[in-house]
Amino acid sequence: VAHAFWDTAGILKDYLFTWSLWKQDEKSKIKMAASPGGDEDSVFDAGRLSLFDLILERTRAQNKKQLVHRLVYVSKIRQDVSDRKEIGAHYERVFKELQTQVHGEAVTGLLLIYPVHIIHVVETSYNMLLKVIKELEEDEQSASGMLLNTKLLVCTGDLNNRLFGQWSFRTLNLAVSRMQEFTTNEPIDVVVTEALTLIIKLAEYLAKLPKISLTNTMDQLPEKVPDLLVRQDLIEYTLGSQDLNTPSQYLKRYTTPVDITLESGKAT
Repeated sequence: VAHAFWDTAGILKDYLFTWSLWKQDEKSKIKMAASPGGDEDSVFDAGRLSLFDLILERTRAQNKKQLVHRLVYVSKIRQDVSDRKEIGAHYERVFKELQTQVHGEAVTGLLLIYPVHIIHVVETSYNMLLKVIKELEEDEQSASGMLLNTKLLVCTGDLNNRLFGQWSFRTLNLAVSRMQEFTTNEPIDVVVTEALTLIIKLAEYLAKLPKISLTNTMDQLPEKVPDLLVRQDLIEYTLGSQDLNTPSQYLKRYTTPVDITLESGKAT
């Protein structure tokens, strides 16, 4: 089941970094094994740094409280939402409350509010992301909620770099397109990769702008960078996919203990 997809650059960076740490770890093993008077079991001494220790050390060196993860999801806006800016204001309140309740990393990202959809990128620690996903589940089940049919496009772990320096939202003034226009024979992972690639390109473009022009560009994304915005009919297509996790499916899959009955525990 296609439930999460990773950007190629992120995979390559993580692979190269992990490989370099592994090489350091292997050198440490060889040095300890060859030490005078050492025996074969000295390789497994408790004092030897493991790959996990090295990753934690990198995290501390970057002043991170916890590892940073990235969540990207799409949702449909309920028809009774009269002011789309209320969605952004809602998340401002949610993140402010979570920062006081949960010990985790600061929230960065971007919420793009289309005429009938949203795309939301959230970067923070995993315990915070779980709270966001649970909030999405509750929002869909609530009569006063603002979003429907949420699908999680990706949940990426242990990021080397964030895409955004802060969290913000923008409402996009676009004409509502015909939602049946997008058709493809490609599998859903290819479609999701196309959407994620545009998000990454948009983030890279915004990161290069001087601060003096960033706000103006953010306020005019459809006019300034129309080619870097995910098409509305593509978003609608992903919402109809059965291969992407809903918030409830994700929470059940990754937070519910596996219920296994051992043979020895069965009644005879």
